[in-house]
Amino acid sequence: MQKLKEETQKMVRHIKSYQIIRRSLMSCAFQYTVIFFILGAICSVILSSFSFAKPYAIWLFAFTHLASIIFTIEYLLRILAAPANYPNQKAYKARFRYLFSFYGLVDFVAILPFLMIYLLWDTEVVHLIILPYIFIVFKLIRYSKSFRLIGHVLHEVRDELITAYTACGILVCFSAILMYYIERSAQPEAFSNIGDGLWWSIVSFTTVGYGDIYPITPLGRILSSFISLVGIAMIALPTGIISSAFMTAMQRKNKK
Repeated sequence: MQKLKEETQKMVRHIKSYQIIRRSLMSCAFQYTVIFFILGAICSVILSSFSFAKPYAIWLFAFTHLASIIFTIEYLLRILAAPANYPNQKAYKARFRYLFSFYGLVDFVAILPFLMIYLLWDTEVVHLIILPYIFIVFKLIRYSKSFRLIGHVLHEVRDELITAYTACGILVCFSAILMYYIERSAQPEAFSNIGDGLWWSIVSFTTVGYGDIYPITPLGRILSSFISLVGIAMIALPTGIISSAFMTAMQRKNKK
């Protein structure tokens, strides 16, 4: 009985410590600090691509390095405090759930350059290490109500969007194959395979019209006109779905 009581008290102490860490992570001071380093890291990556910023490259690198340290500390604290987010699960299960969640993966990718730079410093791959910093943008989603609202809206209409984009994909593939067989004899270099037809179909379907590949036969032009007209309607379909769901969410939010 005494042993059970001690284990219960120990568990309560652990839960309280997890909750303290969680409250610290949710505090305004901590969140504003992380947002500052997220925006600063993004600006440093952008500025490092300009020639006028080359004299300050070492300072930009130092700031991104410091930001990576902050992100690493945040990542470790979130792993430690994960049981407070999932109180009905065991500690190790709660941590695994965070590690493989969307935010957990984004947090890991954000510190990936910091972990890899020491291993690959003397190799040519070091120039590619900066690429994962692009995913730092997704860290802003956690601290923005607007981003979370958009994510909630997309989640609500995911079935409708899957249906709409599936229909678009079927039409794109069908028109690509058909255009390839129509145009391959007239211009074998432009439509050398169905992949070229797929590129033409996507460009025409989205009404972008780069003009690098286009049909020259009468039948091909008729098909191209049809695809362009249908493309306008099909692209507007998911846009309407998202707009309607977003307006519904905003009305629901205003009522609350």
